[in-house]
Amino acid sequence: MTDSTETTQLEADIPHDDLCPICRHLLHRPVITQCSHTLCEPCMAEWADVSVTSQMTPIPLTSPESADFNMLAISAKCPMCRTLTSAQRSEEVEERVKSRYPEIYAQREEEYTRDESLKDVSIVSLVVYVGNTAKLVEGSGSGERKFYDWEFFVTVSDTSVVNEVEILLHETFKQPRVVKRRAPYTVRREGWGTFTIRANVVLKSGYSWISSDAVDTAYAKRVSLPLEWTLDFEDGGSQARCKLKLKNERRRLRSS
Repeated sequence: MTDSTETTQLEADIPHDDLCPICRHLLHRPVITQCSHTLCEPCMAEWADVSVTSQMTPIPLTSPESADFNMLAISAKCPMCRTLTSAQRSEEVEERVKSRYPEIYAQREEEYTRDESLKDVSIVSLVVYVGNTAKLVEGSGSGERKFYDWEFFVTVSDTSVVNEVEILLHETFKQPRVVKRRAPYTVRREGWGTFTIRANVVLKSGYSWISSDAVDTAYAKRVSLPLEWTLDFEDGGSQARCKLKLKNERRRLRSS
């Protein structure tokens, strides 16, 4: 089997346009961004920074959304120019590099397949829903101070990666800080005024968010993702969806 050192030697004379600007190897499973950069698909998936703000998409409360999505299609900051962009696979570029360098491309594919099963870090996709339901309390009166029975929620497509969700309510509440260590990640209260709720989604050991919005905790880096949601009492409440990415380094931890 040809190792990566020999592959690199074979790639020495390859023109710049056929090399990935991130890994500096022959383009493998190439993608083209909206900002006109061509990269390997794995490089784009790992190094494109995802913003919570750009991903927050309002959807109906009753929408039967799937947790699956194309990771390349989400808006992210390009690893080359930091422009907010997305990417798509380029069959034209792939056929070009395959035909020009069939031996090297075959080696790249072989190395990719092998490394996927052995590598310490993998990229995991996640869908997060945040929102609230609201129901008018009967007999609460009319005018500005109508009381609502509301429930704030954070729903995660894969709860196995979540250590806890810290929910921070308005300071006037008797218990403004609520920590949920298992799903459902919800808080139910009653009141008349709307305000912005902050929720910190904290990952388990071995995972980290691929987002500039992520923050460190006392125990690990980039494991807490702050979300903000302003309560909505109209039409029974509302929600939004975020399509995000995280690194899974648990295999590295197990082997160390």
